[in-house]
Amino acid sequence: MGDREDFARSRGQHDMKKPCRNSFSRPLPSRATRKPAARSKASSRGSVTGSVGSDKPRLRYYESKREQEVLYLLHARRDVVDIWDQPPPITYRDANGCPREHTFDFRVTLDDGQRIAIAVKPEALAQRQRFRETLRLIRAATPLSYARDVVLVTERSYTPADARNAQKLHDFRRTPDPVADTAIAALIDGLTGATTLAELVDASGLKGRGFRASFRAIFSGLLRSVDGGDILPSSVVTAEVAQ
Repeated sequence: MGDREDFARSRGQHDMKKPCRNSFSRPLPSRATRKPAARSKASSRGSVTGSVGSDKPRLRYYESKREQEVLYLLHARRDVVDIWDQPPPITYRDANGCPREHTFDFRVTLDDGQRIAIAVKPEALAQRQRFRETLRLIRAATPLSYARDVVLVTERSYTPADARNAQKLHDFRRTPDPVADTAIAALIDGLTGATTLAELVDASGLKGRGFRASFRAIFSGLLRSVDGGDILPSSVVTAEVAQ
């Protein structure tokens, strides 16, 4: 979970099984234990609405642009079945023995039941604050029932392209298109070698709908992007081999 490849490139959720929704459904409320501060000119605060696992769409808060990127990346992971924004705080003792509280930015639950608490910080700030040392104290005070692992996520944990792809996936999932998903899945089933997304889309005859479905297929595990980087029409893909 801590390194770049594990964090950013575990592919998305099961788009092929999502039903088409023709009417508005209010998302579930955030479970955040503290409300983000009011937005300011110096920061980026807001919320992302999305579903993970079998959960209904839920509102989740972020307090910085980097937290927003991490939230998109977590939504894109196929092994994440729950995301809790601003979960209950952990009480720990600092280096001087004074009691402190720390609220993680997110706590995720994986499909194997493992819980991971995530702190998000810019790398320069983490170094300046010697936050990794503080995080070791927080980890020591964190019950296993709360999280089995505690990780720090900085800009070194993923690439800008990973973040852009995750946000684009989130946008493409907002309007389910099971007809296009099924058509692309049928084409993928017949793939015997590498192709480009553009060629796959042309074969489908679905234009933009075909590209969005092909993009979703990468994150649902049907396709594998060979190139890495931004997923574009020119990206080379192959059918993902079932494990």
